Amino acid sequence: MKTLAIMSIAAAAALTHSSRTASAYEFRARFVERVANLDVVLPGNLIEAYDGLPRRIRVQFGVFDNAAGAAPAGGFVGWNVGSLSVSGPVNNSDERRTPGRLAPFNFSLGVNANGNPPVGTGGDPFTMLTEIDNTLGTQNTTWPIGAPGPNPAVVRGFNTFVSTYEFTIDPASIAAQIYTVNLTGNVIAAREWRTVGSSNPPFDSDGDGIDDTPGSATYAPFPTTPQAINAVLTVYTIPAPAAAVTLMGSGAA
Repeated sequence: MKTLAIMSIAAAAALTHSSRTASAYEFRARFVERVANLDVVLPGNLIEAYDGLPRRIRVQFGVFDNAAGAAPAGGFVGWNVGSLSVSGPVNNSDERRTPGRLAPFNFSLGVNANGNPPVGTGGDPFTMLTEIDNTLGTQNTTWPIGAPGPNPAVVRGFNTFVSTYEFTIDPASIAAQIYTVNLTGNVIAAREWRTVGSSNPPFDSDGDGIDDTPGSATYAPFPTTPQAINAVLTVYTIPAPAAAVTLMGSGAA
């Protein structure tokens, strides 16, 4: 059985950007619809899917400045001990990982890192996924020939959103007028990316005295303290009532 109670429209809208904290920065999470190669923002984390067709949904995170201070310079590192929970009767819909974790936020090799139960073991369609480890690992960069040092690590989700996870909703049944997908877990940022071990400078591979092969470096994130996060996607399987339409309009504005 799907165990979460259906959230009210107002509560769902209030969770568009979640996990605002007293820290000198804040994490935010949201859901977007993936249409072809574009991410379409869902105002209020609400989606009207009463045509009954499958819709691709991506989870996006970011770490942002707030009035108390700047976001960690290393950007967003990941979401772990994560869960996705679908409310209402089992025949509401079918939710499937397509594929779940998105590269490069798929560093962990744990058997349940893409959610427990795993894909291929009866885990899809899912009503509850737990143990999601949707995080970055180390980064390898190039030290170009003639450069004073290696390329820096790539910073993601710094004062912007980055997609880390994808699943598809399929509200094929009209057993419910509305249901939700609830996201919980911890989020982590990087204060900085630090080199691991010794960097390898460019070198001369053919013995002619001229460097002809680029070098490399490996970076690892210096993480922040994990913070709890929660966000809710609300799915309408019939046309939204007038009150919801008004609320969605306000959110878009």
